[in-house]
Amino acid sequence: RSHFGSSQCCTRVAPTLRVPAAMAEFQSLLENIDNFKGLLVKHEEVIHQKKVVLQEKKKIAADMQAEIDELTKEFDGMEHRKQELEKTIEEAEKAYSRITQSTQTLQAVIQQEFHRFQDPDPMGSQKLAGSPKS
Repeated sequence: RSHFGSSQCCTRVAPTLRVPAAMAEFQSLLENIDNFKGLLVKHEEVIHQKKVVLQEKKKIAADMQAEIDELTKEFDGMEHRKQELEKTIEEAEKAYSRITQSTQTLQAVIQQEFHRFQDPDPMGSQKLAGSPKS
């Protein structure tokens, strides 16, 4: 017995019934393929739109980063200038303190000299007072 000659292997269908059914399935497959092609076109349009939006967002982000970098540079410069000003103020206050101290010292010396010249013999009168009278 051959395998192909057996009636148990395959049921025979009339060829005229199988061809229209197969054609209907092929037509259905073609419609599905067309539907997928339509979906692909729509998907490609969405991808293109997203790509455009992404490029716009990247440009905005790059512009913002450039602005941030510029502001950071400006801020750093201002911070440096602030430190320089604080140092200048500190040095000026030290100088003012030295000038004030020097002025007070000078004023004390001038007053001492002024008092010394107002009393022509400040030590002489004490000597006379302490010495015996003749």
